[in-house]
Parts: sequence; C-alpha cells; structure tokens
Amino acid sequence: MSTFDKVIGYEATKQELLQICDMIRNKEFYQDFGASLPQGMLLYGDPGLGKTLLAKCFIEESGLPSYLIRRTKSSEDFVNEIATTFQKAKEQRTPAIVFLDDMDKFANEDYAHCDAEAYVAVQAGIDLVKNCDVFVLATANDLYKLPESLRRAGRFDRKIELLCPSEQDACEIIKHYLKDKKVSEDVKLDDLAMMITYSSCAELETLLNESAIRAAYLRHESITMEDLVEAVLKKEYAAQDNLIKTSQEELQRIALHEAGHLVVSEVLSPGSVGFASLRTKGRDSTGGFVRRCKKITNNPYQIMISMGGKAAEELYYADRYVDGCQGDISKAIELIRNAVSEQATCGIGLVDVETRNTPVMSENLNSRNEAVVQAELDRFLLETKAILFKNKEFLERVQSALLEKETLLYSDIQSIRDSIKITRVSVL
Repeated sequence: MSTFDKVIGYEATKQELLQICDMIRNKEFYQDFGASLPQGMLLYGDPGLGKTLLAKCFIEESGLPSYLIRRTKSSEDFVNEIATTFQKAKEQRTPAIVFLDDMDKFANEDYAHCDAEAYVAVQAGIDLVKNCDVFVLATANDLYKLPESLRRAGRFDRKIELLCPSEQDACEIIKHYLKDKKVSEDVKLDDLAMMITYSSCAELETLLNESAIRAAYLRHESITMEDLVEAVLKKEYAAQDNLIKTSQEELQRIALHEAGHLVVSEVLSPGSVGFASLRTKGRDSTGGFVRRCKKITNNPYQIMISMGGKAAEELYYADRYVDGCQGDISKAIELIRNAVSEQATCGIGLVDVETRNTPVMSENLNSRNEAVVQAELDRFLLETKAILFKNKEFLERVQSALLEKETLLYSDIQSIRDSIKITRVSVL
C-alpha cells in the first residue's frame, strides 16, 4: 500500500511522484540505464489543491529524513535559516530531502522584481547540495513569482502543475468527505458534482461541511439534498437565502430568460447544463443563472447560448422592451468581434492587421467591422429564436419547472429533456 492512497484523484501526478520515489529507493536499476535522479521537483498550482499533502506523502514514501523550510521569520533571519538548513542537509551522512513549502511566499516580490535575497539564498543552497545526496522538493501557488533562474532546469528539472479536480475526482472526493456524515437517501452525488466548480479539494470540503451545519441547525435526521443545494447556492454562487419579493409576472419573465439559455445550450450540446436557478447569483436584486457543466468551444454555439435569454423573451414579449440582457449581449458582441477581426469568419478583408509596427485599425476598416458585427449579431439572434421556436415545448416545460422548484438539478433537466422530442437545428 502506498502513502499516496490517502490522496483522492490526481492519478497521473501520483504516478509521477512514485516514479521519483522509486528512483530514490532503487538507484541501481536506473543507473544501469544511465538515468540519474532529476535535479529537484516543484509542485505548483492554485491554493487548496493538495500540493503540501502530496509533498508530505512523497517524503513519507521516499523514506528519507527531511528538512522543512517555510517562511515564519523576518527577512534576515529567514535568509540565514535557508542557508543553515541546506548546510545541515549537505553535512548529513545519509540521503535527505529539503522541502521548500510555499516557496513563492518566501518574499513579497512582484513578477517584474522576483529577485529577493531569500530566492538568492535558495539558489545558492540548491547549488551547494547539487552533487550530494540531497533532493530538493518545493511547492508554490504562483510559479511566475519565482525568478526564472530558480525555475530553470538544473535547479528544478521536474515541474508538475496541479489542476482542479476532474469531475470523476470530484465525485470521489465528495464520497470521501460524506462517508463519515449522516447522509439522506435522496442525495444524488452525480447531481452534486454537476453543480459545482472543482476549484480545490479544500473548497469541496467546506461546501460539504456547510451542508452538515445547515442540517444540524434545522435538526434534520441526516444531510439532505436540499441541505447540499443550499450550501452550494450560498458558498459557490453567493445566492441570497430567499428570492427577492417580486411580482409573479417578473418571476415568469426571469424563468423564461434562464430557460432560454438552458434550452439553447441543451439543444446545441446535450448534457451541457448542470444546474439552473431563479436565485440571484451574487447580491443583485433579481435574476437567475444557468451553470454549464460541459465546456463548449464552438464559437457560434457560445454566441447563441449567450443570446438565448433575450431571444426567449422576445418570442413571448414582442410588444415590450426587453431589459436586463446587457451582459449577455456584450458577451455575444465580444465573441463575434473576435471571430470577425481575428479568425476571419467573415472574410480575410475584415481581419485586424494591427501590429506593434503598424498604425491602429483604420477608420474605414473599423467602420466596416462594426457593421459586420452588428449584422452578425442580428443573424445569430434570429437563429437563436429559431432554435427556441422549434423547441417551444422544451422551453415552456423548463420555465414551468423553474417556477415550481426554483432550482433545477442535472437530473431534473435531463428528465425534462428525455420526455420530449428535441428538434435539431443546423448552425452555419
């Protein structure tokens, strides 16, 4: 059994770390092939992803004694500590590991001036132990706050980026954190995984703990799906506890708007919506949101999904001014403008050829570009309306479900989708 078994997910990363551990423990096998141990290893990525935990597992798995360096002192004392620690590791008669935890916090330097004395001391220390049986292991949140001379090969040959947990990893992490909690039978892990962004293991743990707090406060017998949904709405989306009091007519309009986004997304990319709610995202007065759980890279699809809310409202409220769509329209315009001026979707003659050595876009080209962007915006709005008109039953069913339940989970959305006929629409 490996010490890495206590870490959920990150299988590829764990295998890479196990390979280095094997090289440390079984040098002779690698020496027969002329392979030498990499000079240092750096784990980097966003906070809360488990870099320090993986580093500690690596140290335990290697079986070597270790020296920890973490910023806890003033600058001068800390620089002296760095130098002293590397010297101790070098003088030790057996192989050892020097562990530099949160190395990008060793100094408060910005990207342009990351040459602090602490980093100079680290570089000197690494060079000091280079031909000794000392392996240097480090973690960092922001790789580029470190000087390039410290990041280069020869000081850190292995640089491993830790990314957010995958959907599969997130499900396993959720199971792990829920295994010691009282959980109701109505909890659906797949729905829960579709609701959240997997920014870090720490944030997943916090979300699940919040659901347990809510369940205990309300004296529930166990954690219910409602407790989990409320925790996600509160922590992940900063949604208010209750809908702002508004008229039924306004709620119907909001539900139709969000249903428009959802239906266009599901018609163009089935299974792409993981969560939808009439609850306000953030602290706005009114308005819901739709969360996609599948990345959509097709540019026309992204544009039409952005226009889905406005298109739905115009289909049913043609006699009134449709407001509250500024953000959606701005996003669509930006996507169209980039496609026209950078990807030549409407001809090479409209590409923005501005460079460092040429003047800015001419007034004539800018005028033509803006005219084409406006025309494309109108075209995409019409195509989006066509999608919704041909899938009117889907749109109205989603609107009704949102008004009834306030929040729709992935399984709710797929249940509606599977119960009706979806009309495909070709997109040019």
